[in-house]
Amino acid sequence: MPTFQFKSPDGQTYSVNGPDGATPEQAFQILQQHLGTAAAAPAPDKYQQAALDERNALLPSQKGLSDLVTGDAGQQPTGDAGLTRRLVHGATLGADTTLLAGLETPLEMIKRGTFSPAEGYNYAKAREDLIMNKARQNTGALGTAAEILGGGITGAGLASNGVTAARALAPNASIVARILASAADAASLGGISGAMEGNGLQERAGNALRGAATGAAVGTAIPAAGALLHGVTAPIFANAAARINPEGYGTAQVARAIHESGMTPAQIEGAVQQAGQEGQGVFNVADAMGNAGQEMLGTAARGPGPARTAIVNALEGRQGTQGRRMSNALAEGFNAPETAAQTEARMTAARGAQADADFGAVRGGSAPVDVTPTINHLDSIIGTQPGQVLTPPNDSIEAALTPFRQRLARVNPDDFEAVQRLRGDMADAAQAARQGGQGNRARLIGGAVRQLDAAMEAASPGYRAANANFAQASRNIKAVQTGRQAATQGRTEDTIPAFQALQPQGQQAFRAGYVDPLIAQTQGAAFGANKARPLMNDAFQAEANAMAPGNPLMQRRIGRENTMFETRATALGGSPTAKNLAHDTAMSVSPHLVGQILTGNWHGAVRSVLSAGHNMMTGNTPQVRQRVADILLQNGNTMTPGQLRNAVQNTVARIQFVNNIARNLQRGASTGIAIAAPGMQQRR
Repeated sequence: MPTFQFKSPDGQTYSVNGPDGATPEQAFQILQQHLGTAAAAPAPDKYQQAALDERNALLPSQKGLSDLVTGDAGQQPTGDAGLTRRLVHGATLGADTTLLAGLETPLEMIKRGTFSPAEGYNYAKAREDLIMNKARQNTGALGTAAEILGGGITGAGLASNGVTAARALAPNASIVARILASAADAASLGGISGAMEGNGLQERAGNALRGAATGAAVGTAIPAAGALLHGVTAPIFANAAARINPEGYGTAQVARAIHESGMTPAQIEGAVQQAGQEGQGVFNVADAMGNAGQEMLGTAARGPGPARTAIVNALEGRQGTQGRRMSNALAEGFNAPETAAQTEARMTAARGAQADADFGAVRGGSAPVDVTPTINHLDSIIGTQPGQVLTPPNDSIEAALTPFRQRLARVNPDDFEAVQRLRGDMADAAQAARQGGQGNRARLIGGAVRQLDAAMEAASPGYRAANANFAQASRNIKAVQTGRQAATQGRTEDTIPAFQALQPQGQQAFRAGYVDPLIAQTQGAAFGANKARPLMNDAFQAEANAMAPGNPLMQRRIGRENTMFETRATALGGSPTAKNLAHDTAMSVSPHLVGQILTGNWHGAVRSVLSAGHNMMTGNTPQVRQRVADILLQNGNTMTPGQLRNAVQNTVARIQFVNNIARNLQRGASTGIAIAAPGMQQRR
């Protein structure tokens, strides 16, 4: 190996060890190449020089052209590391050189004859830096890719084990939240990797800041780019998948909606089956899923084809029977199988039968009835005194009371039954006056009735109990009307205490009266009206909780009816334009399109064509919509146990698995680039 010496104009002398057979001209070219790259490089310190000497002594055959030049300008490092070292460097977040140097420090202390661990570490670190730099020179872009791969594996592994800012995100978190989490992950790992590069606290701190900044930028860019790429390619893949396997694609779309709803297939299936067991077999999967299912059913309904017909028939058909289901829910909830009128009639008949039995039992053993106090009471009202003759007007209270006074004067006090008949006539007259709005007449006649009652009770001990039973039965019957008024115009603060003050029979009558106008309102509502809506208020909730024995079941049924109405409104409502476009698509040629072409409105024609073809381009084909409708319209009358879970659960798990892999790979790529970024710059 010939050696050539050259002297530069500034007085520096360089020695060039040329290859065998090299000419001076070739050696001079080697010197020029070396000076072009090494002139800006700082001279190696003693630790780096020791590493260079050691490497050149151990591996003389691996010296490249840059190693053939020695002189005052310094010497370039050498090494034999390759892709493996780059991969390890990325996987350890750049800590491999520091860790290995720490392990080698005792050996270096012995080799260098020093008692200073810092000296031993510096020698070992210089060697590891030399090996790492040489690996970067030897591997180039391929090595950088290996380093990124190593960092990505570590970043993805940390993320899959929960060491990630995305740990707090919901599965359906927004793209902004995912970008922020990715930026945080990449910034933290990039900062750690940067701190592992270099020597000294100052250099490491600077590298850490640069690594964190690079990581934040990369962590922000990659998820955003992924979302953009997904938006561009999704229609293409969706269209292909929908045409190859429309049933599987439709099932996957329902699975996606189930995932968005936050429910499991088992929970949805359980909700549908429970509704069927509780008398609402038309409650379907879309209802149980909430907004996610309602919106998806609407998407299927707005496209042409058999799916739309099936959805319209199912939703309109069950809406037509909502009133019947609501009436049953109210009647069963309040335990009121009879109407208010039927309840009053039954209770009135029962009161009469009981009164006949009670009053009949007390007639036989009664003493003479002292009617004198009652006659005196009537005389004080009529105004007749001994020796006085009065002819009252026909419509006066005196005229109303005079016949009763005369009958009392003629009645046999020993005939308890005759006195009782007279008492009944007086009570009927008081009731008729009360109902006719003659309050004063009712009050005066009622006072006479009470006078006679007192006399009859004194004559017959059992009469008081019979009279009390009759009065209580009358109050119970009156509770029907009280309940009816409470349902339409009462306040909760008055209604609940009034109900609670009644005896059990009165409470049952109150329930019958309360629920009767609610059922009538439900039955009389027009088709298409939400018959559950008037009952979705705090007052009804509180009153039903206090009065209705079957309130929990009733409230669940009312809530489902409201949900079913919302499903119908979401699926069959919406913009008329969307419906028109669906009809136009079904007819193949849009009349609007023809008009736009004839009038030269080419911009509008293009938009119409694009709108008409949008469903087909995105995989929303008639076959897919039919599959979606078949799943979402399953209800308690048609679903068999396990049907939904078998159809959807595996797809949901596969979607979640793929999403997790994609997100972990995305985080891995972000953190991998962030980890490798500090090493892309040459360090000492």
